[in-house]
Amino acid sequence: MKTTKLLLTLAAGGWLAATGAQAQVEINVSGAVAFRDTSYRAIRSLFLNPANGSLISQNPADAAGTPNQLKVTWSGRITNLFGSQIVTVRAYYNGAVAGIQDLTQDRNVDFLATATPGDTTLSVGKKADIAYSSVFQASTPYTSPELADTLFGVTPVFFVKSAGTPASITNITVQQFRALAANGALPAWFFTGNSNDTQTVYFIQRDPTAGQRTIIQRENGFTGNPISYQWNSNTLSFVIDTVGRNSTQIRDQLNAATLPAISYLTGVDAVNVNGGANILGHSGHKAFFGSYSSVSNNHNQVINGQYTQWGYEHLLSRTTASGEVTSFLNALKAAIDADLQTSAYSLPISRVRVERSSEGGAVTPL
Repeated sequence: MKTTKLLLTLAAGGWLAATGAQAQVEINVSGAVAFRDTSYRAIRSLFLNPANGSLISQNPADAAGTPNQLKVTWSGRITNLFGSQIVTVRAYYNGAVAGIQDLTQDRNVDFLATATPGDTTLSVGKKADIAYSSVFQASTPYTSPELADTLFGVTPVFFVKSAGTPASITNITVQQFRALAANGALPAWFFTGNSNDTQTVYFIQRDPTAGQRTIIQRENGFTGNPISYQWNSNTLSFVIDTVGRNSTQIRDQLNAATLPAISYLTGVDAVNVNGGANILGHSGHKAFFGSYSSVSNNHNQVINGQYTQWGYEHLLSRTTASGEVTSFLNALKAAIDADLQTSAYSLPISRVRVERSSEGGAVTPL
């Protein structure tokens, strides 16, 4: 009798453990680096809404620089979506093209496994459910299967110069970019028109997983194989780079380089290169008026079509996504739209008066 009771107790305990394990929701997000600050605030808002959520833990813990982290994992409840279930959301901003590849090829992604602050253990066998992208799926090599795609905003991309670049370089044209990307380095006088500017200007480019790379090359009609460099802090010189850099590496190299260089970034990183003062104009226009700020910017040049070096913000998912993923994605879109109303770096799509159907495509009035 005692044995029977013990077995029943163990069985009941096992059932409770199993149901407890099932009463959890996991959502994994990968993709565009440029949107990490907006994504961070939007996801946190779903947990922190006092009527609908509660944040139990976050890795890394919330701090001034956390919105710029490439990997963040949260755990808590989003009761209006999932009731009392514990929800774990993992994010790894690995690049717009990489995010699309994650979804179409069902790749394993190296998220932070837990929301325990300071735990650097990476996930095993986790797949992305949602991807951010700054480019259309059709602009990538990963066009099949076709993903569900929602446009939610617009983000300009800037050319940015290094700390060692002459102050006289303030603008870059389409033709100048094509020459720079094709050669990897050009004399400074090619940009300034002053024959006394004899320094060499080097090109630093993004890695192939970046949507920004697609935007820049298509906007400027460059179809070849770019030649680029990276800054070597030991030799204080530029060396050939066959791989390309991520956005935070480019930001740091532009700040460190004592020789002239030009690269490209979105606002979340460009604002941290000499406080945004090193952003260049593109073909005579800037995306903003006045000084660039981390608080707010006047993007009328983008809104009205004078500055066209920008990409849409996309949220993508598989057409076979579960109800849980779809519910989360819809809530995330609403949270992002709310955040973009006051974003310094991107615009909600509702404010933009022009449209395009592809990266580098014609920009026309709505």
